[in-house]
Amino acid sequence: MAQSHGEPLEGADLVLLMLAAQGQPSEEQGRVNGITRLEKLMYLADRESELPKSVHQPLEFAAYHYGPYSKQIYEAVEILERAGLVEERRVSAGQVLDSLEDADSGGQDEAEYVERQFLLTDDGRAVAQLLGTQNPNLMKVFGDIKHRFSSIPLHNLLRYVYRTYPESAEKSKIRDQILQ
Repeated sequence: MAQSHGEPLEGADLVLLMLAAQGQPSEEQGRVNGITRLEKLMYLADRESELPKSVHQPLEFAAYHYGPYSKQIYEAVEILERAGLVEERRVSAGQVLDSLEDADSGGQDEAEYVERQFLLTDDGRAVAQLLGTQNPNLMKVFGDIKHRFSSIPLHNLLRYVYRTYPESAEKSKIRDQILQ
């Protein structure tokens, strides 16, 4: 993770900034509900902004079973959790799709939980605030994406991604369901 002003940003920094970005007023800042939603929000930030030009190693996405997938996002979440900057809650109320995608990517068994919620810890908020102060343009990008997409139903988010970026849905197991 980038520590000082001027260092290039890494995947973990980007995930931290996405979590810290303000979405809809009714949403809890510092949180994203679901790995599927987090991945699609990061994908949209990558595709619909100048984000790739702002980072040391842009996130790499590939078409996969549930649309665009980036192993780097899963790795970033693990790094942030180990560093004590993000905590994960698993709740049984949410989108079944989230657990299916996680199981497909080598995560937990789909029966174990339904949705992973990612929340900044107090230390995570402090680091994200510093990174956000140093990268206000990225905070705006993430805030805009989160405002537009974080509170809509996951099905609608996937439909938008699949229709706008059809190449991302080429290998999707649920493409026909989503595009109905």
